[in-house]
Amino acid sequence: MEPLKLPFLNSQTLYWTLKSATDTFKEHPAQFFKPDGKTYKSVNFKELGDIVTRIGLGLVSIGVKKGENVGLIADSGHRWIWASMGITNIGSVDVPRGTDSTLEDLIYILNHSKAEVCFAGNSEVVRKISSSFSSFPHLKTVILFESSHHSEQRHPFKLLHLDDLISLGDRWIEEKGELEFHSRGESIQESDLATIVYTSGTTGRPKGVMLTHRNIVFNVNMSLALDDVRITPEDRTMAYLPPWHIAERLIETACVRAGASEAFTSISSLGQDLQDIKPTFLLSVPRVWESFYNKVQDKLKDASPVAKFIFKSFQSAANSYYKYKSRLLGLEFALKPRSFFGEFFNRIGGLFGTFFWFVPNILAQLVFSKIRKSLGGKLKFAISGAGALPEYIDRFFNSIGIPILEGYGMTETSGASTRRRLNRITVGTLGKCIPGVEIKILDEKGEEIHEPGVKGIAWHKGGHIMQGYYLDPEKTAETMKDGWLNSGDLLLWTSQGELKYAGRAKDTIVLLGGENLEPEPIEFALTQSELILQAMIVGHDQKTLSALLVPDWEALDKQLRDWKSRLLQEISDPNSDPDVRELFKKEIKERVSSKNGFKNFEKVSNFYLLPKKFEPGDELTMTMKVKRNVVSDKYKRQIDELFR
Repeated sequence: MEPLKLPFLNSQTLYWTLKSATDTFKEHPAQFFKPDGKTYKSVNFKELGDIVTRIGLGLVSIGVKKGENVGLIADSGHRWIWASMGITNIGSVDVPRGTDSTLEDLIYILNHSKAEVCFAGNSEVVRKISSSFSSFPHLKTVILFESSHHSEQRHPFKLLHLDDLISLGDRWIEEKGELEFHSRGESIQESDLATIVYTSGTTGRPKGVMLTHRNIVFNVNMSLALDDVRITPEDRTMAYLPPWHIAERLIETACVRAGASEAFTSISSLGQDLQDIKPTFLLSVPRVWESFYNKVQDKLKDASPVAKFIFKSFQSAANSYYKYKSRLLGLEFALKPRSFFGEFFNRIGGLFGTFFWFVPNILAQLVFSKIRKSLGGKLKFAISGAGALPEYIDRFFNSIGIPILEGYGMTETSGASTRRRLNRITVGTLGKCIPGVEIKILDEKGEEIHEPGVKGIAWHKGGHIMQGYYLDPEKTAETMKDGWLNSGDLLLWTSQGELKYAGRAKDTIVLLGGENLEPEPIEFALTQSELILQAMIVGHDQKTLSALLVPDWEALDKQLRDWKSRLLQEISDPNSDPDVRELFKKEIKERVSSKNGFKNFEKVSNFYLLPKKFEPGDELTMTMKVKRNVVSDKYKRQIDELFR
């Protein structure tokens, strides 16, 4: 396959990325969206460039300056990209967040970034800001995406509709032309900030990740430079993740860079929209792949016993064929190097297994064609990120002909640091680094680990590394050193030289849906209960959160006496006693609730009561902080049971 020949860029900035696309791909569709909520219409690259120019000049006309931070509180959609590109193409900085942001989120983010202008995706965002406008001392103008009666109401700030802003841009062009837009765009340096993405620690203090134009364009260029897949103007994908999610941002920019089109949808309408758009590649998070898998399994529940047997047999055949083929090709990961003879006999076993399951797999793929058609029928590959993909789901989709290129990165790395290669997929791994990126794994002493199977903290280096945390030099210095970024993730090398995820060394938890959260505020809320002495939240790569709780046994005994006239000493297993569980469920629900500022994904769905306190030098540091890795290893069985 020939390497992808991308349009030439004068500079690695988002301005030149869009300009090269509008010049090269003019009539090719850039976006598909539903203005009426029912039928898709398209905008080509020339039209996209025209809209962005008008929005950019509209911002210039209301006084937005180069380098100024502009809030962008909106959800995934065509107008989000219009606004984002309008901001960044005149050298300003977008500060994105979703419309589900709490008032506390908005106050912190818009004030910390000192945004004077803010886009609002819907009238609910306008209402939140209006309800406490004195809390926004910097904000002067809000630009509302949608038509609303709010436009006719009086506000303590200037309220414009997006169409009004575009009209201001039209007027500027009529009177002065487009020179100012292109002059500003061409003056942007690669080192200039493009975006400040605030992390999702919504009940704690969010950190503003500063990404430059070069950070984003470098990551896109290096991802597209891999010659295993080729994205062209004939390709289509679909967007439904939060637009501030760095993986979604990366795909959006990659589509512009390569001239591919993007269709906007939602989880609720995804099934039908897949049939309408027929994407050739697709990005999603583990939770969505799990939902696709569960839908297949749910359909089996209503099938006849014979149909269930046939499907399970074909699924087993496809899995077996894929497993043995991977073994034959040396794509089955190992954490310890095999000897020459061990590898030889492993490959021979793979050869015989591949031969045995070859014909059954052909029949199985005919059956699984229905599943592939349910995803549009044109997928060449799929991408999974923002959390580790469960291996059984990973293997299922790869075995039925939907190769998943799992990637690994973080907001601080502009998206991707590693990605699997098509036709060289090793299930259970994160693949290798993309070009221009390095990862080293360090042990607790700071020594680099080269031996396969030994986990350590991953440090990243490359042109995609953030500039730091906005207005937080101390946190930046803690995270970055000599051009290397401490990811806080535990990785290990496989004997094939690929990376495998092994846990987290830092506190942030990422759920299967891609939601990021900090556990400490939740733990603090739980320990406000007289029943709970200590707490540790768990749930990384799970759908929901659970908690390990150290009870105050004396307080528990008292409450049981008062409530049920029961003695704690008479209960053999508090974890299975219905009265004990009812007491703790009530406490958890009361403490970690919406009224206390917690979002739905931050709520605790299950818990386990630990028999002993966390102690300094064991589960606690000398400063009384929980050693999460130690606790996770010590109570691994109990944690696994919480998510069964």
